[in-house]
Amino acid sequence: MLKQPLFQQQDLSSVPAIFHIKSREYDSQCLELRFRFNDKYQHIVRDTLGDWIIYYQPMPRAGKRKIRPAGYFAAARVMAIHAADDWPGYLNASLHQYIEFPTPVPFSVRDAFLANPYFEQDMKESDGSVNASLAQQSVRAISDGVFRRIMEAGLQTVLPDEETPPSPISSWGFSEDPPATSERTRILTSRSLRDRAFRQMVGEAYDMECAMTGISMQAPDGTFEVECAHIMPVEAGGPDSASNGIALSRCLHWMFDKGLISIDTDYRILKSRHCFQPRIDSLLNESGQINLPENDSHRPHPEFLRYHREQIFQRFVHSHPTA
Repeated sequence: MLKQPLFQQQDLSSVPAIFHIKSREYDSQCLELRFRFNDKYQHIVRDTLGDWIIYYQPMPRAGKRKIRPAGYFAAARVMAIHAADDWPGYLNASLHQYIEFPTPVPFSVRDAFLANPYFEQDMKESDGSVNASLAQQSVRAISDGVFRRIMEAGLQTVLPDEETPPSPISSWGFSEDPPATSERTRILTSRSLRDRAFRQMVGEAYDMECAMTGISMQAPDGTFEVECAHIMPVEAGGPDSASNGIALSRCLHWMFDKGLISIDTDYRILKSRHCFQPRIDSLLNESGQINLPENDSHRPHPEFLRYHREQIFQRFVHSHPTA
């Protein structure tokens, strides 16, 4: 049960920030819903309440497991700050409306014509080197302009034409009127934009194949029969991330949303006893498990699978594995 927040959103001015993570943090927390940080950064995170942050992951060291391409990879809204149980000296930022970027944004851009190659302008020291101290901070306040450039670069493939600005790189060095929090919110909460981003990420993660059957059908016009389903519904606070999505055929998508089928902790397909369709069984993977994306960060997160089993599938408690 979530404890009362120490701090929560208020009608005060706020600023965006970068949340910097390490690869190992994928294994210890659900980044779509919360971010654990050292309480020495509390003053920065408090200033982001009600505003948006951008997640950044550095390039892993040699020999370390690579979860995703290094760079800025998602945005989310900070709603509250809670104590981090069993983590003395740390706090949790509760996040909402997480959206993953279809295009990860690099830390810097190599271009001989750019005076400053970094999206975060303060990263460049006077001698041209990177600001190593700032680069290691797990929480960094940024300007509205920096947030906008990263956001636009990450969403470039799904922004509608009327939202598409000039290249985020080409405008560097020129004065601009950065968008207010309300403008960020207008863009990042657009359901049509989020749906496009979600379909692109989940479809690519599963190679446009149904995870439960392995079937992929494409029409002459280029469209696919497979649909991209949220595991934890958006209406319940589910994020628009690949780890909260799964590619399913139209029929299985309907069954999944209605709680007739689900996925166990070992990725085995669960089927309700109320589902009397032998023909469906013949379509499912012989292994009895879903096919998983190659990228670990795109695989269904245990927290979202648990939600689906307990809140959607639980109405049919007498279930059994397909194999």
